[in-house]
Amino acid sequence: MCQRKKMTKNSLEIVVFAIIFVQTFTHCENRIITGSSPLDNLIIRPLFHSFRNMTFRLVGQTGLRNTGRYLQQPLEEFPCDTTFGRSEKPPTSVHKLRPGDIDIIAAMGDSLTAATGATSTSFMDLFMENRGLAWCIGGQWDWHNSTTLPNILRAFNPKLFGYSIGDSYPFHRASQFNVAEIGAVSADLPYMARTLIRRIKSDRRVNFKKHWKMLTISMGGNDICSFVCTWDDPESLPGKHRVSLLRTLRYIRDNMPRTFVNIVSVPSVDKVVGLRPKPEQCRLMHHIECSCWEGRLYNQTDELRQRLRNIQQEFIRAEAEVAQYDEFKGLQEFAVVYQPFSRNLSIKTKDEKTDYSLLAFDCFHMSQKAHAWAGTSLWNNIMEPIVEKADSWESPSVKFKCPTKEFPYIYTHDN
Repeated sequence: MCQRKKMTKNSLEIVVFAIIFVQTFTHCENRIITGSSPLDNLIIRPLFHSFRNMTFRLVGQTGLRNTGRYLQQPLEEFPCDTTFGRSEKPPTSVHKLRPGDIDIIAAMGDSLTAATGATSTSFMDLFMENRGLAWCIGGQWDWHNSTTLPNILRAFNPKLFGYSIGDSYPFHRASQFNVAEIGAVSADLPYMARTLIRRIKSDRRVNFKKHWKMLTISMGGNDICSFVCTWDDPESLPGKHRVSLLRTLRYIRDNMPRTFVNIVSVPSVDKVVGLRPKPEQCRLMHHIECSCWEGRLYNQTDELRQRLRNIQQEFIRAEAEVAQYDEFKGLQEFAVVYQPFSRNLSIKTKDEKTDYSLLAFDCFHMSQKAHAWAGTSLWNNIMEPIVEKADSWESPSVKFKCPTKEFPYIYTHDN
């Protein structure tokens, strides 16, 4: 009887995952080709949301777990002096923007920004999006035990808002200004920008023209992992990403005043999926989550993986170059900066062993501990000069940058 119950539960998990996976990724693949999918239909969309809500209830919220090796070590004291972290009057120039001047925080991305499975200890937990713990947009708890970017900024401005406040899907209120979608790809960025601006404008707390906003964009894992190997011309992906990102930034610049944008590359797929050895559940999940690298449909070879590595490097290069385009410099109410901490991050310890406490149950997404490291490292990049930014991550207990009395501003290309 016990064995039968176990098999039934496992079967249910597999069925639920298969349905969500097929619907999500069919949605994405159609969207790449046509710009829309059947799930965008006004009749089908509520049904899809109902299905996802059913999954949400089935899995149950996991983000409030407070024990486990996947959690960061708490900080005892805030490392920075906050007395000069906010201007006496809101600045009129983005180049005089201090951390405490940020009123609104927002994010666009994929499952990494949705914090999928950040506190996962089982297969089913991977269906929960722990958005309140997300590195660049989560505001659950505080800087003591969750050093996300919003929790750090709240030490300088307690009135900051827009951050996700708990487990949620993107259409839930708790998600707030986090419009990240699991399965999202680069081609979705312009649509996400329009969705985000509509959401911000419709919020009664927002003074759209006065409030300073910080937006983080991080996209590309699904492009590299699940789609580029199906294209006739995979090497065209970096160029298409450049166009998509450029359209997105121009739209934000022209339609959302007083905005500072961070661009952050997704970590190297190879460093995560290429782990050897790895737990059995991770091996199985990587076949599904990153089929271009690990699946058996595309006749993977060392040559193909090297080709994909090169494509991702060009993808990252495009992001860094777009952020330096002259059309985004010299503006008073808009700035974009490429933050490079993710370019060379490692999940290995000094003795070259994999630190699995930085990974979710599937060894693909980040744990809450890793979200804390990423949030702190993004903060450090923001407070570092353009030519001196770190290209890897650190624990918040090891490295934590602070504004200084001599230069309390967020760095841009023009200050």
